[in-house]
Amino acid sequence: MKITLISPYTGINAFGLRTISACLKREGHDVHLLFLPKSFMGRYENKTLDDIVKLSKESNLIGISLMSYFFDNAIQITQKLKENCDIPILWGGIHPTIRPEECLNYADMVCIGEGEEALVELANRMADEPCNHVNSIWFKYNEKIIKNPIQPLAQPLDQIPFPDYDYKTHFILDNQCIQKMDKKMMIKYMHGDYVTMPTRGCPFGCTYCCNNMLNKMHSNQKTLRKRSINNIIKELVEARKLLPFIDHVNFYDDAFFFLSVNEIREFSENYKKNVSLPLYITGVNPLTLNREKLSLLVDAGLNHLKMGIETGSKRGKELYKRKDTNQQVENAAKIINEFKDKIKRPKYDIILDNPWETDEDLIETLMFLSKLPTPYILSIFSLSFYPGTELYMKAIKDGIIKDDIKDVYRKRYHDNKKTYLNSLFHFIPYPASMM
Repeated sequence: MKITLISPYTGINAFGLRTISACLKREGHDVHLLFLPKSFMGRYENKTLDDIVKLSKESNLIGISLMSYFFDNAIQITQKLKENCDIPILWGGIHPTIRPEECLNYADMVCIGEGEEALVELANRMADEPCNHVNSIWFKYNEKIIKNPIQPLAQPLDQIPFPDYDYKTHFILDNQCIQKMDKKMMIKYMHGDYVTMPTRGCPFGCTYCCNNMLNKMHSNQKTLRKRSINNIIKELVEARKLLPFIDHVNFYDDAFFFLSVNEIREFSENYKKNVSLPLYITGVNPLTLNREKLSLLVDAGLNHLKMGIETGSKRGKELYKRKDTNQQVENAAKIINEFKDKIKRPKYDIILDNPWETDEDLIETLMFLSKLPTPYILSIFSLSFYPGTELYMKAIKDGIIKDDIKDVYRKRYHDNKKTYLNSLFHFIPYPASMM
């Protein structure tokens, strides 16, 4: 069966889509990946849409991955395909997971939650007969929605194949033209960055984060799952062989530091011996970082990390259900600073434009940040209300969100309100604009 999977995101990492592609290929399906890097505020040219149709018209199934910010782009692609093809279109990703009924106004099917098992089952069954009963897949049939149960979370993670980087079956939008991916294009768009996820899930479920909703969706299961160290190292060794131009590894997950000291020691020893590339870890939490773990990782090659602080105010922490105290955040920052000769300026995330915080709360955060050891980079975000989260529901109740499309889907999350106190955050040492 021929399947086209489409990524509208600005980059080509697309970990979820690449992993689903690998699962489908393992089952013998002919899968093409189509990367359409575009700002979520931009729209595709007519020529690009025509090229998408030409590349997809022989498919038996078309899948589009999207986050809420890419809702408009996904609609544009879907409408063009439906005008020119009679092919079932499935939407997957975080937005269809939290808004399946809304998405079925455009797509024929949506995948809710993790899609590896669901997409394989769907493709296998479609190859033999029409079907509308696959767990985690909702269908629109004769204007009625068929709501199938959600698949259990994938466990163990080691059973899932590594992300699909066989770029001979991939295509990319470059300079308004869709062309076959090659090594030159991979180098151009990867920027030497190999992204993967050693863990899935996050037990904290802060009220602004999609994990807040996902944890409730899977409340009867263990949402935090870890791959074995051997599995992680094997993937990275294979990636180095397949993609010799990568020059660093990026662990883009929320919970790597949940690994035990012994697990991190095992990883660090094997990484240093078999991979030996600079390592970047995002999703660092002040409650899980300690000196021993960090020391082991730095020795293995860790030279860049990102830690969420979000706020220094008591009110903000309560609203976000952040479990860390300012003292714990400061202690973590001091530990990181001990390795400043080996770690590049760490990034610390901060959220502004919280409508429930007062000027006094912002001043409290500013004063707290001024105590942290330098150098560091402050990565500043404007508070976004992701559908399904506790904070989104509070914003609806308090009348802050009046139009999802305008107030949520099209919101620029780095565009802060032009206020005096907001401007002061950009004078904190090494703001993101000075990277």
